[in-house]
Amino acid sequence: MRETYVLIIAEKPKAALRIAQALEFKTRHTLYGVPYWVGVYRDRKALIVPAAGHLFTLKAEEGGYPVFKYSWAPRHEVERNSSYLRKFFKIFQKLSSNAELYVNACDFDIEGSVIGYMIIKVFGDERKAKRVKFSSLTREELRTAFNNPHDLDREMIEAGLCRHELDWLWGINVSRALMDIYRTLTGRRYVLSAGRVQSPTLMEVIKRQVERDTFVPVVSFDVEVRIEIEGKMFRLTNRFPSPVSKVRALEIAKKLRELRRLKLVKVETSRRAVAPPPPFNLPDLQLEASRIAGISPSETLRIAESLYLNSLISYPRTNSQRLPKDLNNKAIVTSLSKINVYKDHCMRLLRRPKLIPHNGRKDDPAHPAIYPTGYIPRKKLSKKEWIIYDLITRRYLSTFSDPAEILNLKYTLLAGEYTFSLTGQKIESKGWIDIYRYVQIKEQELPSLQEGSALDIASVKVVKKYTRPPPRYTRATLLKWMESVNIGTEATRADILEVLFKRGYFRPLGNGIEVSTLGMEVAAILENYFSELISIELTRAFEMKMEAVRLGKKSRSEVVREAVSILSPRLLRIKDMIKEHKLTGGKVLEQAVGRGINGKSCVICGRLLHRVVDGIPLCKYHAKAYESLKSAYFIWKERSDIDFNEYLKAIVKNKSTGKYVKEVIDYLMESGRSSTNVHGSKT
Repeated sequence: MRETYVLIIAEKPKAALRIAQALEFKTRHTLYGVPYWVGVYRDRKALIVPAAGHLFTLKAEEGGYPVFKYSWAPRHEVERNSSYLRKFFKIFQKLSSNAELYVNACDFDIEGSVIGYMIIKVFGDERKAKRVKFSSLTREELRTAFNNPHDLDREMIEAGLCRHELDWLWGINVSRALMDIYRTLTGRRYVLSAGRVQSPTLMEVIKRQVERDTFVPVVSFDVEVRIEIEGKMFRLTNRFPSPVSKVRALEIAKKLRELRRLKLVKVETSRRAVAPPPPFNLPDLQLEASRIAGISPSETLRIAESLYLNSLISYPRTNSQRLPKDLNNKAIVTSLSKINVYKDHCMRLLRRPKLIPHNGRKDDPAHPAIYPTGYIPRKKLSKKEWIIYDLITRRYLSTFSDPAEILNLKYTLLAGEYTFSLTGQKIESKGWIDIYRYVQIKEQELPSLQEGSALDIASVKVVKKYTRPPPRYTRATLLKWMESVNIGTEATRADILEVLFKRGYFRPLGNGIEVSTLGMEVAAILENYFSELISIELTRAFEMKMEAVRLGKKSRSEVVREAVSILSPRLLRIKDMIKEHKLTGGKVLEQAVGRGINGKSCVICGRLLHRVVDGIPLCKYHAKAYESLKSAYFIWKERSDIDFNEYLKAIVKNKSTGKYVKEVIDYLMESGRSSTNVHGSKT
């Protein structure tokens, strides 16, 4: 009779080691080059065996597209560069047959639920399976989790399977259609991809880029007044409507110079408390790591996962800003006091009768906010590891701290009919800012003045101001946008951004993101033929449907059928379009990617003609830039009274002017149209 045992499935080898240490499994073996541990769990022999993430993936059962028949298959047989998974597949294949009970001890999230479930389903018996739930790999939490196993989390599994199937259906079908179009156009094979979350993200960056590239800065004028107090110059804040036009600004400046003095008519002091921030969730951590140290979201996640696997922090893939109610914060803070840089902060906190966190609003049903476990690093952390660990730890400690107390002082001054203010602030008590040193509140102390004092005007200057375009997206701000519109998950967003770079749709530009020509052409196809599929609304709607699956309110098969019904007709339309292109030798596909054809092209860039504006054939981007240029001129003329030619020269030199606008100006100047104003008459 064969010996039976409990098979405990860990998500990764390092997680398996932490579980073995917590459960005091002393015996370590190796099979096929994979380590596993043997011990006793609940009076039965048990094996802890690691996976390496997903061992199974979806595989098409037919070529071409539309393709809606698929099955689960070993990843190492389907995906390139996944051969390393074969040994993990083999060890579960070998050791699962004698198991009397299976315990899914993978990370408690949708992905972990699917990883463990598929191993049990393929190699074992899901009727003899349990699930353990934990948010950190500390000995205490792991022992508690294994002492209180649950039934399999069926709804979480169904939601995870649903997400994989939807992403696969969307990805493989639209990607194959895109590659078919490009292969027909160029005769070459491009590796292109599209996705349920990937494509709306691409479109959002294009939208922002077009806003920037068609941006025309608008001029305005204001008056800047400075006063000198005790040998120090201070710039006043205007409390009257901005003059906007140059003529009006000069009039106000002249009056103020004639008045020469201001009267202090009001002195106001106030105090405000700045509450500590909540503990980190993953999106906030990624944004802060990018701001503080320029670490990308994907690298931040990778580092955080490494810290988690080393038991230093709790599970990082969470959207929660709330700490667990039963977390032993006193023990964690006591342990952190052994690290010199935190010692003084911790000792002050430990003098409090109670540690009450300043939790945020966001919650996550699976995991709490990210917090340090109190375990001391066994080895020296790398520079970036320390930055991420320090961010998490200081944020955690600061959330128990007092608010920062700020003293505000405001002077209201009057010169004739014109009101000004001068404000200063001083930190009276740093509170949490003393711990979370990554936030700084700028202080400006003002000299003590009495109400009724008269002050000389030191200088009056008319200043020219320009509107500015929206900022270019960075990896971190784009990830924050994805979170704000509820597409993707904490686990997938950073990886999706990296895929967009890998495919060549995005490229770095300084600290920001620029869309490549390939990215623009792919977006044109998606916009023309898959407009519904790239909408945020549809992506968000399916996110809600998957959440309904997780809550047991909707079936996976129902959601998948809905996706197929949306995809199928659009994919068939693409096939018909390609067939027509091949039969007629037409230019359908060139138009699909936004290329100009048969004289129907933009005179500036050669893209597909969108419309003729003032007799100039333009693509949609240059048409928008030209219209923006025309409409902004009316404002410029009213405010600064310059002719169209002078206006163009001023705009083309401005650093904020968009690329397409500058290209339009170059064309107007080279073609001799710059001497004609927007009404078509000579200047």
